[in-house]
Amino acid sequence: MVRLEIIANNTVEQDIKEALGAAEEDLRFSRLSGIHGQGRQQPRQGDEVWPEENFMLIIYCSREQALRYAAGIKAVKERFPREGIKVFALPFEEMEL
Repeated sequence: MVRLEIIANNTVEQDIKEALGAAEEDLRFSRLSGIHGQGRQQPRQGDEVWPEENFMLIIYCSREQALRYAAGIKAVKERFPREGIKVFALPFEEMEL
């Protein structure tokens, strides 16, 4: 199993959700808003100087699903090359309760 973390500018959120939905009919995720930081582009701080913000989606899925999601995100990144869009995959193990 994989934990996907997708971090992107708010301006491409709908495009990303559409790409993920096309890859998986039963899309399930957690969304975090107001994500601040700086990558290769301008800072995203949500303030008067740097007003933009990012969001993050967290998805737990199989490796095969993660690869399909990543392909969809790659297509969005190709359409918006100047927007900050990153995908990270971490292996995880579900704990028995």
